Amino acid sequence: MKSLILTFTLLLGVFSLHAQTDQEIGSIYINKAEESFKEDNMDAARDYFRKARLYIKEIDDSKVARIGALLSDNIGDYQKAQILTKRYFDLEPDKSSDEYLEMLELYVSIEEALEAKKIAYVEAQEELLRVENEKRRIDSITDLWTQKSEAFFIEIDSIGTFNKYNLAVYKVNDNLGLMDHFGNVIIEANTYKSAMDYDGYVLLMDNKEKPTRLYCYNATTKEGYQLPSVTQFNPQAYHYGKVMLPRTNGLLVAYPNNVSNVLVFDLNTQKFQEGFDKKEYLKTLKKNDIIEKYNSDLQIKIDKNWYELGDALGGGIHPLFHHNKIYGFLNTFNGNIYTSDYYSHFGAFCSGKFQIIENENHLWMDVDGLKFEENSNESGSYTGNTNFVKDSNGKYKILQEVDGKKVLVYGDQQLPMLNDYLTKYSNK
Repeated sequence: MKSLILTFTLLLGVFSLHAQTDQEIGSIYINKAEESFKEDNMDAARDYFRKARLYIKEIDDSKVARIGALLSDNIGDYQKAQILTKRYFDLEPDKSSDEYLEMLELYVSIEEALEAKKIAYVEAQEELLRVENEKRRIDSITDLWTQKSEAFFIEIDSIGTFNKYNLAVYKVNDNLGLMDHFGNVIIEANTYKSAMDYDGYVLLMDNKEKPTRLYCYNATTKEGYQLPSVTQFNPQAYHYGKVMLPRTNGLLVAYPNNVSNVLVFDLNTQKFQEGFDKKEYLKTLKKNDIIEKYNSDLQIKIDKNWYELGDALGGGIHPLFHHNKIYGFLNTFNGNIYTSDYYSHFGAFCSGKFQIIENENHLWMDVDGLKFEENSNESGSYTGNTNFVKDSNGKYKILQEVDGKKVLVYGDQQLPMLNDYLTKYSNK
């Protein structure tokens, strides 16, 4: 029994000595922390205080609480600084010392800092809420704009160049139609495969090489119609053949198959050109030594062959046919012949020029045979301010500049671009 009491007494002594030693070591580090703090060496002061707390498990000295509060305040840890300052007040018996008064001032400063931090937190939360609400509002407006913008997309494959009448040929599924620069469909793209826009007329054909259906739109009068069947021109023909460019005088020239004549159609009167008194005309040509001979079938003899004289193209030019094939073109002013070896087709004469196809090249020629590479197209160039843009989804949208800003347009409807739309409704 005595042995047990002795052992217990020795252990208590050891623990007491160890605790006292820890407290003394901790105090040394606290002193070093104070010195470093006074020298404004905060990193060292914090390191010494950390080491001191390894030995001082419980803060029961106001000196420890004070330096801990000062260091916590220095790094902005105001909650910990507040706790340590209160602990200092509990442990410090001298309430009248300068140090105590300094700690009171520190406590007030900590309270103010905590209050400011609280206010800042509330303001930050309010700002975060405002930003989130604004984002939701912008997302809502953006969704509304996106829904509205869907009505401004045009599902076409492509669109050509606009003319001065604000018209262009567009394509859908390999079919061609006519559209104005606001997206209004003038002619649906559901029948015609080929088109030409020239001299104020847009001509649509169901086939480029052998068309059987032709549609004409007069850009000046804004009227359109389908041309008569080629069989009304000649029952032996079953397609229009080569179709030349329409001209400002309204004349359209085509070369139907199985026919020893040229088709001349007046796009203004919507009628085929009336034939002429070939017999009297041939008499005049022979009398004027333009031709050498003609027979009872009203055929012209050239060298050893007989040829059919086709209707007038204007400018004194008539086509010559041999067994329903073009032999060439006779200039009835001077007797010159433009053979089909070089000149496969002539168009209608207008404004001093013919459209000609020479060795598959499209050129222009005057009555004297002078050739030109270009000719003035009366359909003109587009002067409007709309632009068709293909979007990433493959659809087209029409952009127009209004008062210096781009807007989406479709028909008579307009929609500001997204950024302008957001700005417009940002304060509403």
